[in-house]
Amino acid sequence: MLRLFLGLFITLVIAFALAVPSINTFFDWYLKTSDDVYYRESMRGPAYSLVEQLRPLPAAQRPQRLNELQPHYGMTLKLVEASQLQLGRQDQALLADGQMLISDDVSRFIIPIDDGSQLLSVSLPPDLRMTTAFTVSAYAMFASLLGIAVFCWVWPHWRDLERLRLAAQRFGDNDLRSRIHLSRRSNIRELAEHFNQMAGRIEGLIANQRELTNAVSHELRTPIARLTFELEQLRRLADQSACGPLIDDMHADLGDLEEMVSELLTYASLEHGAAQIKRETIQAADWIDSVLGSVALEAEAAGVALTLSVCTVENIRIEPRFMARAVINLLRNAIRYAEREVRVSLVREGDLYQVFVEDDGPGVPLVAREKIFEPFTRLDTSRDRRTGGYGLGLALVRRVSQWHEGHAQVRDCAGGGALFVLSWPHNEA
Repeated sequence: MLRLFLGLFITLVIAFALAVPSINTFFDWYLKTSDDVYYRESMRGPAYSLVEQLRPLPAAQRPQRLNELQPHYGMTLKLVEASQLQLGRQDQALLADGQMLISDDVSRFIIPIDDGSQLLSVSLPPDLRMTTAFTVSAYAMFASLLGIAVFCWVWPHWRDLERLRLAAQRFGDNDLRSRIHLSRRSNIRELAEHFNQMAGRIEGLIANQRELTNAVSHELRTPIARLTFELEQLRRLADQSACGPLIDDMHADLGDLEEMVSELLTYASLEHGAAQIKRETIQAADWIDSVLGSVALEAEAAGVALTLSVCTVENIRIEPRFMARAVINLLRNAIRYAEREVRVSLVREGDLYQVFVEDDGPGVPLVAREKIFEPFTRLDTSRDRRTGGYGLGLALVRRVSQWHEGHAQVRDCAGGGALFVLSWPHNEA
């Protein structure tokens, strides 16, 4: 609010500071002739009275007489010689014609007495109201009143904008029911209504997607279970020499389908906020060993050496189940494309925990390093069980890292292949 108030206040002050002198200059120019006539007519009577009292006297006696008259006038009276003044031809002509001269600030009048050699100077008393202190006080009062007016105008706008900002922040933090309700007199009420409409549509779309995902995933598990049971029955009845390999392949396909459904449910829960991330402080070495142990058989079956290069962290704060799932997905991806070796590291740099997963495979093209973290995106379009996949594993990795306020990325490995980095900040309990 302070920035909005100061911005508007300073803009108005500058505008008034430029406008007031400009307007005064214009009116001074426009009314100059009228002012001369007005002041000339106003001073004509006192000037005539003074000159009539001084003209009969010799020049030497005039100062004394002027001193006698001074107390009876509220103006400064003074005799001056024409030679002491630097007058232009036009002013000299006016004096020769018996007319008075008026200074530019209309505070002094020069009046001829007789032949124009001796002149009467009449100066108006200073305007006490226009002293420097008065001017400063007046402008300070004006600025204060202007500030109050600006504040009264800014406050309701800022208050409503702040409500809108907080509602948008809550909505961005996964509070999909966040709405904003403003007074009918609010100037941003229409904007708030559009926000509420947008939030309602988004909430409905996400709810529909969540329900569809959950429904499809749960419904798929029923036929999977039935097919698994029926395949077991078929294995018992069929000729093992003829049908055994085919039944094994069907079992493998069902296992892949079950894995895909599990990943889909996990990703959907993270995507829509159904899961709650509750961090715990656990021993890093034990946790990373258990994660490596979960994929050790897969690595052995693929002929890939899975090693823990370094673990320099004693304790880490994570949600163990989801973070383990994310690292397992990175490891399975590395095992799928590695030639001989996959190396894992767990370190802490500053306030960041980092898990590095390196493989000696073909690597990831630069143009695809962001795309591979999107759902249902695969670089290998084949359906081979070893190099295929469903495009959900790395998407789940990114989502878990985001829920931990971190990020996931892929780089080039020093020895060739791909280097996946999973980073998240250290947060105290």
